[in-house]
Amino acid sequence: MDPMSVLKSVWQHKVLVIPALLLTLAAVLYVFEFAPRTYQSTTSFAVVNPNVPSGKEIEENPSLGDLNTNNPYLRSSDPSLITQALVTRLNAAPTAKKLVDAGLGNEYSVSKPAGSNGFVLDITGTGKTPDETVATTEMLGTVLTDELQALQTIDGADERYQFTPVLLAAPNEPQEQFSSRLRSLIVVGLGGVVLMFAAVSLGRSLEAMKQSRGSRRDRVEEAGSRRWRRRRYQAEKSQST
Repeated sequence: MDPMSVLKSVWQHKVLVIPALLLTLAAVLYVFEFAPRTYQSTTSFAVVNPNVPSGKEIEENPSLGDLNTNNPYLRSSDPSLITQALVTRLNAAPTAKKLVDAGLGNEYSVSKPAGSNGFVLDITGTGKTPDETVATTEMLGTVLTDELQALQTIDGADERYQFTPVLLAAPNEPQEQFSSRLRSLIVVGLGGVVLMFAAVSLGRSLEAMKQSRGSRRDRVEEAGSRRWRRRRYQAEKSQST
C-alpha cells in the first residue's frame, strides 16, 4: 500500500481520525503514569556441605556414631544434586500456591547463577509494589530453608548429616521493570493504530453511503424529469389534435 495514499486517506477523514488519535494519546499517558508497576528483588543463598563427624570425633564421642546418617543426597555421585532438587521444588506449583495463600504474587524465579559451582541459588521475587516484592523474595527464602530440610529428612537423617542454607545476599532494593510498562504501552499504541484505521474505514463507509444517496437522489430526480417531459409532450400533442 502506498504510504502517501494512506496519509491522504487519513487526512481526508481527519474529523474522525483526530479524536481517535487524541484518545490514543490520552490512553498512552494514563498507562505511563498510572498503570500497575512490576518490581523485582533478588536474594542469594549458598547450600553448605554438612559437618559430618570425623572418625576421631566418633572415637572421642561414641554417641556420634549412633546418629542417623541416612541422607539420600549424601549418597549421590553428583554433590550438587541437592541444589537441583531445590530448584525443582521451589519452581513447582505448591510453592506458587503458598505465595498466593499468603496474599503475595506467584511470579518469581529460582536458578543457579552462571559460572557458579552449583551450590549457589538466586531467588528473584516479583510484585506490584516494592513491599510486596521484598515480602515475596523473603518468603521464598523461608520456603527454600524448609524444603531443604524436608528433602534430606525423608529417612530421618540427623542434622549433622544435612546440608544447610547460608544467606549470601539479602533481598536488594526492588527495581521497577520498565519492560512491563513498555509492553502495556505497545499494546495501547497498537490499539490506537487499529482505532485510527477503523475511523478511516468508518469515514469511507459514510462517504460511500453519502455518494450512494446522492446518486439515488439524482436518479429519482432524473426519472421525475423524464416523466414530467413525457406528460408535457402528451399534453401538447393532445392540444394540437
